[in-house]
Amino acid sequence: MDIGINAKKVCLFLAASSCSFYAFAQESAVNGSVKDVSGEPLIGVTVQVKNSSLGTITDVDGNFRLPNVKSGQTLVFSYVGYKTVEVTLKKNLNALVEVVLNEDAEVLDEVVVIGYGTVNKRDLTGSVASIKGEDLISVPVTSVSEALTGKLAGVNVTTTDGSPDGDVNIRIRGGGSLSQDNSPLYIVDGFPVSSISDISPTEIESIDVLKDASSTAIYGARGANGVVIITTKSGFEGKTQVDFGASYTFKKATKLTKVLSPYDFVYYNYEINGEGNYGVFEDLDIYKSISGTDYQDEIFGRTGNQLQYNVNISGGTKQLKYNVNYSHSDEESIMLGSGYRKDNINAKINSELSKWVSMDFQTRLSYAVTDGLSSGSDSNESNATNSIVTNAVRFRPVQYLNSSDDNSDDTDESSSIQLATPLERLLATYKQKRSFRQNYNIGLNWKPFKNITIRSEFGYGWRMDDTNQAWGSDATRNSNLAYNGQPQAAITSDDTRNWRNANTITYDNKKLFSGRDRINVLLGHEASSSQEKTVTNTYVNFPSQMEPGEVLAQLGTGELYAAESDIAAKETMLSFFGRVNYTLMDKYLFTVTTRADGSSKFTKNNRWGFFPSAAVAWRVSDEPFMQSASRWLSSLKLRLSYGTAGNNRISSGLTSTTYTLSGTSGKYPYFGESRATMLEHGTYLYNPDLKWETTITRNLGIDYGFLDNRISGTLDFYWNTTRDLLMRTEVPSMSGYSYQYQNFGQTSNKGVELTLRTVLADTKKFGLNFNFNIAYNKNNIDKLNNQNSWQSSNWGGSIISQYEDYYIHEGGSLGEIWGYKTNGFYTAYDPITNPTGELILADDGRTWTLKDGVKDNSATLTGGSYYPGGLKVECDEDGNPIKQKLGNTIAPVVGGFSFDGHVGNFDFSVFMNYSIGNKLINGTKLATSFNAGSNGAYNLNEDFTLSNRYTWIDPVNGLNLGKINSSTTVELYGGEQGLINRLNELNANAKIWNPAGVTTMQLIDYATTVP
Repeated sequence: MDIGINAKKVCLFLAASSCSFYAFAQESAVNGSVKDVSGEPLIGVTVQVKNSSLGTITDVDGNFRLPNVKSGQTLVFSYVGYKTVEVTLKKNLNALVEVVLNEDAEVLDEVVVIGYGTVNKRDLTGSVASIKGEDLISVPVTSVSEALTGKLAGVNVTTTDGSPDGDVNIRIRGGGSLSQDNSPLYIVDGFPVSSISDISPTEIESIDVLKDASSTAIYGARGANGVVIITTKSGFEGKTQVDFGASYTFKKATKLTKVLSPYDFVYYNYEINGEGNYGVFEDLDIYKSISGTDYQDEIFGRTGNQLQYNVNISGGTKQLKYNVNYSHSDEESIMLGSGYRKDNINAKINSELSKWVSMDFQTRLSYAVTDGLSSGSDSNESNATNSIVTNAVRFRPVQYLNSSDDNSDDTDESSSIQLATPLERLLATYKQKRSFRQNYNIGLNWKPFKNITIRSEFGYGWRMDDTNQAWGSDATRNSNLAYNGQPQAAITSDDTRNWRNANTITYDNKKLFSGRDRINVLLGHEASSSQEKTVTNTYVNFPSQMEPGEVLAQLGTGELYAAESDIAAKETMLSFFGRVNYTLMDKYLFTVTTRADGSSKFTKNNRWGFFPSAAVAWRVSDEPFMQSASRWLSSLKLRLSYGTAGNNRISSGLTSTTYTLSGTSGKYPYFGESRATMLEHGTYLYNPDLKWETTITRNLGIDYGFLDNRISGTLDFYWNTTRDLLMRTEVPSMSGYSYQYQNFGQTSNKGVELTLRTVLADTKKFGLNFNFNIAYNKNNIDKLNNQNSWQSSNWGGSIISQYEDYYIHEGGSLGEIWGYKTNGFYTAYDPITNPTGELILADDGRTWTLKDGVKDNSATLTGGSYYPGGLKVECDEDGNPIKQKLGNTIAPVVGGFSFDGHVGNFDFSVFMNYSIGNKLINGTKLATSFNAGSNGAYNLNEDFTLSNRYTWIDPVNGLNLGKINSSTTVELYGGEQGLINRLNELNANAKIWNPAGVTTMQLIDYATTVP
């Protein structure tokens, strides 16, 4: 028996034990027990003499004793969720009364939360995936998004980076937009929220994910990408109950990038620079005994830990129920200097003010402190090339012999100032973000007439983010704020406020036509508004000896740039909506929904969007002709839906011209040798013709259950089409703008989803369940008329010479990555020892060139010069490199599976999630595969050890046979053929190219991996 059910029974027992029953003095007593169909004792079952106040309840073992009874009287056994049973007492009152209660399917039918209401799961017509709170808390994670990973079919969860407060992306059925946000709408206890990161998994009662238009159309513009509805725990009638939970976890980085040893690194550096940095060739062996500095270990080597605990207090009376939850999370992250602390308070009150009026109030407060950097470049860095995280991998493991001359290779191309080590920079960097979120929601329900409910609700949210950053001298040697090498600081405040009011009237008649049919009609109106304000103050030119803490404590010591402030345009929406649910003969289900949204993001002529939907369902298993299958078929329902939803997820103000003050990195005019503020037009060209993006969804679903629902699940087939895409597109530079938002293009997502739930064993001592889900999604770009199909990710700043790594084109799919496929490396030609070689020495005896008849211009991608050991890529018949599809970053197949159950009183669970068919770009691997610095200052990954790669150095004399600096080198080997033969001999077993011969790089298949 499920331990969760046992806990529920204990709660019911505690609640029932507060009831009292009156007894009359009699001579006899009756004893007995109550169990369920599996033989599990039921706790707190009410046992009462019929038509009498005499009664009792069962104890924790399911036993009861009822004194003062007579033979012939009838005992009534009742229990929530079970069918009531009556037993007439026989003359022998000493005999045990053994009763078995059966579950009441009508009562236990799972309730699913949908837009502005709830519905029994068996009455659903749309595609909805659900998960209970107890299934989330089995994994100790800090966020709801992480807990959802792999648990729901068609719901894909990914993290954007490894920082403690890193955003988690949720995608439902792939998403249809090419350049805009594909995140779903989040609803918490009926109120929309911008994020669910401030909700603790321990607060959650259930999560319902609406996936098709029949379900999401009631939310109109915001529901195009699906809806995630979260219901938090509520109070209940009974004595106060206090629950406490805690967990402590450890974290350790296990797959750090393996790089060259100090010896392999200095050997590689010698191949590029000769004796310039690490001495003469004969001295390089010294570095075999030097361990060097592993900056990955220095920065990411510590063991992280996380402490979480929560307290939940709930209870109440019939008139007033309450639930208060407090949760705390304290994490010391793996990265040095990083940590995360979060405190959440969630309070809910449900009050019956009178027989016709009730009120519910909720407040949710969250305070979080995030210390340290994220994975990308810091805000004062010129680009991702100089990121501390990036350089932790590729920074040289040993310093130059003459470090004072180290002034050209570890810097950005625009700077000539020496960079500090990644560890020095990290220790000289301070960053702390403090976030405080407040949400207050109140709802009032009024039932003026039978079957009529009028509800009015109001919500208010306020989010404040304060970020303090300070950099010491070691962290500003390549700053985009100027004043390199001197401490700097930046103080940013972000304030976002929003409100919402919704009013609905519901007619709910469950006894239409004498109980044959049911109908639920909803009409509503909603208005909402939000606005964000941001202010950033930047300080520079502090005395070089000041530490970050001193900088923040004495901001007046530095020079204050002109403040950057932004008051965004208000985002306002007005909506009207309606829905009809009709159930005919408890077998035929119909839903019609419509919503009209007016958005301030569009001009008057395009402001309103209209989004209808319809769905039908048929409970086949309830038909008379299916009764013969009832022994093995528990339930079978077919669902069909069609509808539309809108999307307006663009910034406000795109339909009118805007101007801004130039930022701190802008090119200011100088007057009197002082910076002057400057007004400049925005980066985008306004477009007054923008209109709604619309998604059409079609869904065919099957809900099934076999063998008393020991095997159950759903199967869904869907086809979503998104048209009039809100696209950000480049415009000609002569316009003075960078881009413009336009409506064009169409995408589609087609797929199938399967969910399977099985009960493998269910006894008192042992229970085992297996859950499995899998989803396949095929994304396609049906129509696209854009001038430039190439998109650049720019993940590595200037490390990569040219990106254009994503190709968005008609007939393709979102997430396509394009680049070049490697084709080995160049080798030196010799008619006897290497007749397939491509390179020969030019007449000058120093440079290499292609031999006659060879067409291979791979060197145009790798720096322009030909070298033996240089990287080759696949080329066409004319020798031009072929740019081709390398894969797709979006997995077509995702899912998860789990085992959970109990052994005695101990619960256990094992969970796995998976993705199939996608590729990942390993940027670190690519960035450490070539000579990224002008003098080989950066380390390489372990694929390029001396024993594995092509080399130019003759280990006998230290001469460079690839990058020939003197004509005497050729003479020492008896001429060109002697040198080539020696080079081929040295590299007979080489498996990969020589990174010294590659000075520029584009995306190649070497960097694409299967997750």
